[in-house]
Amino acid sequence: MRFLIENTSFGGNLEVNLGGALLSSGDPGPKSTDWHKANIVEVKQIPGKGKKFITIRTSDGVLWECDIAVRSISQTRYVQLRNLVDDGGPFMIKSAHGNYKMYLIDGSVHKGEGEGELETGTDDGVDLENVGDWTLKFLEAND
Repeated sequence: MRFLIENTSFGGNLEVNLGGALLSSGDPGPKSTDWHKANIVEVKQIPGKGKKFITIRTSDGVLWECDIAVRSISQTRYVQLRNLVDDGGPFMIKSAHGNYKMYLIDGSVHKGEGEGELETGTDDGVDLENVGDWTLKFLEAND
């Protein structure tokens, strides 16, 4: 599955492919994407005997949210993802689920044991390794 983030501040698009496919940089695609949309529903008790309840949907314009988990192994991809988090958007997200203008509302990176920090940059034109598991949370824009 193709997942494209357009209008990035680092001068281009960031394409990631689901299913563990390797990208041209050698980085794996996202581990997963989760799309969700929660309607707001109130539960009210009807006065009187019998304690009956009704539900009322109180939201009309609920926004899509998307969580994406992706692993970086190269310094280039690591910096791209860090810049994406710093930018915040809005970005045009294109996927099989649909096309949405979205803000990146939260981004985090986890480095496991043995995945130490490396110097920024490249070594003689060869991309250095910089391993991290990223979680990016997007919210549909409504402005």
